[in-house]
Amino acid sequence: MPYCLACGTKTDFETQTCPSCGQAVRHRIEPPGDAFPGPPEPEVPWDEGGDADSGGGDATNGAGDEESKPLAGIDDTLASGENGDGADEDAPPSTDPSGPSPFAGRWSFGVAATYPVEEDYRPLIVGGIVELLALVLPVFSLVTVGYGFRLCGAVARGQRERPAFDDYGESLVGGLQCLLVAGLYGAILAVGGGATAAVWTVDEPLGIALGVTTGVLGLYPFPASLTVYAATGELRTAFSRASTGRFATSGTYVRAWLAWIAGIVAVAVAAVLSVITLVGPVVVRAWGTYSLGVLWGYYYRQAAAEGVVPTAPDEPVR
Repeated sequence: MPYCLACGTKTDFETQTCPSCGQAVRHRIEPPGDAFPGPPEPEVPWDEGGDADSGGGDATNGAGDEESKPLAGIDDTLASGENGDGADEDAPPSTDPSGPSPFAGRWSFGVAATYPVEEDYRPLIVGGIVELLALVLPVFSLVTVGYGFRLCGAVARGQRERPAFDDYGESLVGGLQCLLVAGLYGAILAVGGGATAAVWTVDEPLGIALGVTTGVLGLYPFPASLTVYAATGELRTAFSRASTGRFATSGTYVRAWLAWIAGIVAVAVAAVLSVITLVGPVVVRAWGTYSLGVLWGYYYRQAAAEGVVPTAPDEPVR
């Protein structure tokens, strides 16, 4: 029913002037119909079941099928994203074996002390337990020695990310590699020592000279062979003149030797001071083994940057 907008009186649909106030009825509504239109049906973006006509359309127009299913491919996208995350986690560490050393701007002892524990302290905790077991069975020390060997190779290759510590099999192999090189140098000392004793009985000055020569040949290049072996992963290069010979006769190697001696003294002092904690010495022993390995890798990488030795392989130590 329409109303007069001036006074509010109800009027008929045919009334042109309000009978109460005489104002013209300017706004009217049409008579309501018999039925009101219902709400529109929602549009379905695609037909779940499909029909013959839509099937024909899909066969003739592949693009139409993609447009008619706006959510198609979401599962594939999510799956590819999950696979991408896994690939990032499994990505190998990056190495930088040539050019300026990535550790050049840092103090050698600082790198040696912090590199083994940059991500966490598991190498110290587990290494301390292993060294504690090694007091009963010395063979367990091969694990910590082997991990120090792997750390040496990683730093020599310019690898900023520390090798995985929980790969105990690789660490054991590294310990056996160290034992092999030590055995070869031990053989040199044994043979030279026997020859020195024999010559000493005949000519004492000559025996002294032979003993000094044997000691130098059996001790001085030993760290160089271990470092080159860790850096290259090849036993033959550990005794080659092009790699070990050049490294052992360089000024960088002399500095490395002096730093190594200073590091051994520092580790020994720390072990003595940690006696009050009972388990401290075994933890310090593990940390010292790792740090000294890093120290040699640091100086090998420096020698490679100086062109003294060939660059290490561009392969990460995992």
